[in-house]
Order: sequence, then C-alpha cells, then structure tokens
Amino acid sequence: MFLKKNYLVMLLFVLIGVLGGCSNNSSAVDEGELESNYASSEETLDKEQSIYINTEDKKVKVYATVNGKYLRNPTRHGLNWVEGSNGHKSVFDGYASPLAFYNALAKIGGNPALEKGGDEEAAFEVKEDGKYIKGDEITVTISWNGIDKPYDINEVMVDSTGKKIAYHFGGNYEAAKEKMTGCFMCFDSCPVGIVSNATHPVGTFKDGVAEFRGNPEILPDDGTPVVLTYQFVDSK
Repeated sequence: MFLKKNYLVMLLFVLIGVLGGCSNNSSAVDEGELESNYASSEETLDKEQSIYINTEDKKVKVYATVNGKYLRNPTRHGLNWVEGSNGHKSVFDGYASPLAFYNALAKIGGNPALEKGGDEEAAFEVKEDGKYIKGDEITVTISWNGIDKPYDINEVMVDSTGKKIAYHFGGNYEAAKEKMTGCFMCFDSCPVGIVSNATHPVGTFKDGVAEFRGNPEILPDDGTPVVLTYQFVDSK
C-alpha cells in the first residue's frame, strides 16, 4: 500500500511537470493571432491594437508610449514590446508583437535582409570593423498630440558619436520568435530586432563604442502616447 501511494505521488509530480511545460509553451506568441494587433485606422490605435497598416500610402504606424528612464540613461533599444524579455528597456514602450510588426512591413512592400527561415548571416554585410545590418532602408518619424508636424527619428534620438541613424529592415523573424526579446527597433545592427541601425555594427553599445538615448529637449514626458510612422525610402 505504501509503495502504491508513493507511486501515485511520483506520477502526480510527473503530470504537473508535463502540464507546466505545456503552460510555458503556451505563453509564446500565437502566430495565428497576430492579426489582432492591427487597428482599422490610425484614429483607433491604442495599446490593444497598436499597429496600423496604411497600404495605400505604404506606411506602417505604431502606437507606443515614452519611457522617461531612457531620456536620461543610455540604452541600445529604440522600441521594444513590453511583454518581451527586454520590455521596458527602450526609449519607447510598444504593445504589439514584433512578429506582427515584421508582417506589417512586409505588407507594404518591404524586403527584409533575412527572409523567414533564411540563413542568419544573410542579414549582414561583413566589413573590417564588424557586421552591419542589410535590408530595405526605412525612414521613421514620430508624432504626438500638441505638435505642429512629425519629427524625424534623428531629431528625437541622441547618438553620442554624432552619427545619423539609418534604419534597415533586417527582418530576423525566426530569431525574434525564438528569443522573444520584443525588439522592434535597435540603435545598432542587431540579429534579433526587426529594424536596426546600419550606421553601427553589431555590438556597438555592448562594447561601449557609443551610447544612445531619447532627446529630453524634444520628447514629451514619461508615459506620453506617441505614434511612430515607418515608410521605405524606395516607396516615397
């Protein structure tokens, strides 16, 4: 009887372990539900549906909020999904899956350096001083209530080296799905971020070569809603 009872207890723990593993897997992004991230118009953008795809003008608009911490402190993250492992480590907090962002950019005609399922090295141009992200170049502007016109991303971000940000559609869909960092937009070339900066090679921030932050002289206060607009250079 004692042995039978011990056997049942052990079986119960095994079942709990299996169910726990399933639960962890279910926390990953359901690719079948990415459409729920999309708003029907720019006016309806909010935290629940924070990406709007304007197929006519070939623009993608993303709702986010200002993270005031990174108007003072340096970071390598421009925009991250708050539910990713790097959530709340960026100048702007995003509320949609980066996989939905990738699909949105593809829907307006963007060509990523790294297609879904492709070889990671295809995303980069290798130079003597490091690896630089490739893919279609994309402009980013930002707006919020109370301003007369949108700002270019280079007006609201500070690069300690003085170099201009040049964002490219690296892609990195599979890496973004696997690692779940939540990275939409990085300040240096990145093997995970959907969009990253081709001005600096991989590891620039980590190696201490440059620091990046939001510009407190222009950006609004912590928590203020903003809309970032993405448009490929060739589509203008």
